[in-house]
Amino acid sequence: MGQHDSSYRRFFSHARMIRDLLVEFLGERWVRLLDLSSAEQVPSSFVSRGHQKRESDIIWKFRRRDTGDPVYVYILLELQSKPDRYMPVRMMTYMGLFYEHLIGRRLLPKSGKLPLVIPIVIYNGLGPWGSALELSELIERLDESADPYVPYFCFRLIHEARIPLDLLEASDCPVADLFRLERSQSWEEISTGLSRVKKHVRPHEDSLRDAFGTWIAQTVLPRVVPPGEIPPRLTLEEAETMLAERIDEWNRKLKEESLREGLQEGLQKGLQKGLQKGLQKGLQKGLQKGRKEGLLEGRREGEANVLLRLLAKKFGALPKGIRKRILEAEPELLREWIDRVITARSVAEVLGD
Repeated sequence: MGQHDSSYRRFFSHARMIRDLLVEFLGERWVRLLDLSSAEQVPSSFVSRGHQKRESDIIWKFRRRDTGDPVYVYILLELQSKPDRYMPVRMMTYMGLFYEHLIGRRLLPKSGKLPLVIPIVIYNGLGPWGSALELSELIERLDESADPYVPYFCFRLIHEARIPLDLLEASDCPVADLFRLERSQSWEEISTGLSRVKKHVRPHEDSLRDAFGTWIAQTVLPRVVPPGEIPPRLTLEEAETMLAERIDEWNRKLKEESLREGLQEGLQKGLQKGLQKGLQKGLQKGLQKGRKEGLLEGRREGEANVLLRLLAKKFGALPKGIRKRILEAEPELLREWIDRVITARSVAEVLGD
């Protein structure tokens, strides 16, 4: 069982998560007929000859409000990129085994009838499900007279990627936070998701907070932080601190890179423009004298353009008077101003005003 599957199994082994899932994301009328406070997880490790033990399903038992009889909710986790075309067959097989388990253990209601089992599949793939939700859709037909023998079986699909974001944002339950974080890719989205989990999972819910911290460290943070820098286990507070520190470091590097790019681009444009202007002047005044003056003028204009670009990147658009003053300044003064850009807090501080 993969880490992702294991984390999800931990999430939906909490009564609060299954209650929120039923109320917030199913919301069907039958949910109101259950005593949600009676939630009791049922071991799902039952096996039958020829079948392997499964680790991707979770079974919860609730009691009816009116009779107290059991109603089971069978959750199957489909945590893969592509859906299983024959999911109705799989789910029907699992439910058949579960019914055999209940019969063999004499866990049926007093009526002797089989209890209702509501199958739910949670799918976290990004692509559309596209496959049948009803078993009868997978079976070839012979003739109308044979239709009574066609088995009918359906399940409820919860496709995380198809839940509207505004619905997730409006909800204050951790299931919504889980589904939202699954779709988060940027620093900002993950940071917002972390804050929501801390707010919605109460401090006394230690086990659920631990499940979120481990899952975020092993599944979510590697999207924006090199995996080698992330401990295998983090608390929600530690994960939030690590993300904030990485954001600050990333912003600093971005600013330094932007300044370097501005310097390189400004030098290149300034030298090209200055060289062209200098060569033109040199041709008028004489090849030898013009070459010397042109190179000096080109360097001066190049430095002026570098300074203009750095100031614009750091402080925004410059007044015409400032631009003119810089373009007409002497080389020594230009170099002194360029040295001040990195530490200066204003244009006036750069120019010594």
